[in-house]
Amino acid sequence: MKAVALAGLAVIVLSAAAPSAQPSNPTTPSIEKPFAPGGRIQLKLHAADYKITGRSDGKIRVMWRSDRPDALAGVRADINVTGRTAVITTSGVKNSVSFTIDVPSRTDIEIDLTAGDLEVRGIEGSKRIESWAGDVSIDVGQPGQYRQVDASVRAGDISALPFKVSTGGLLRSFRWTGQGPYTLAVKLFAGDLTLR
Repeated sequence: MKAVALAGLAVIVLSAAAPSAQPSNPTTPSIEKPFAPGGRIQLKLHAADYKITGRSDGKIRVMWRSDRPDALAGVRADINVTGRTAVITTSGVKNSVSFTIDVPSRTDIEIDLTAGDLEVRGIEGSKRIESWAGDVSIDVGQPGQYRQVDASVRAGDISALPFKVSTGGLLRSFRWTGQGPYTLAVKLFAGDLTLR
């Protein structure tokens, strides 16, 4: 009888503890707008971590999240579309916020990021990217897609294996020319740049 009572007590205690043992679901606000492939997108991004991914649907979608809901207070994202040009802006970020931005996979992009880690993948088109601080990783696809590639890092490493470049230290840069239709220009003040 005592064993049954103890077993029952254990079930009650475990049941009561279970909700607090589960991690809280992070809040994920989002906005989206239709945007046809083949256009140009300017991204003016406040300091945070960003993952920008090309998708097959004709939409721009911006999502942001944090494991700390209080960090989302005041965070804003806007998408303004005019014809074949879109402007994405983020603001009000304090800390512990990360963004996921989906765009049509065939798009020219221009990114100005104040600071934070940036990953760009699955996007075919010309790319211009500037950032002050943080690691930048770009999926460049086939090198033959590009007419010209310019990359520079004031302090940090450059790893660009598709273009047979690997270098590190201060004031590092390289230029590559090809026969493709697109251009790639990356300027990073401090951090590591990876072109893969």
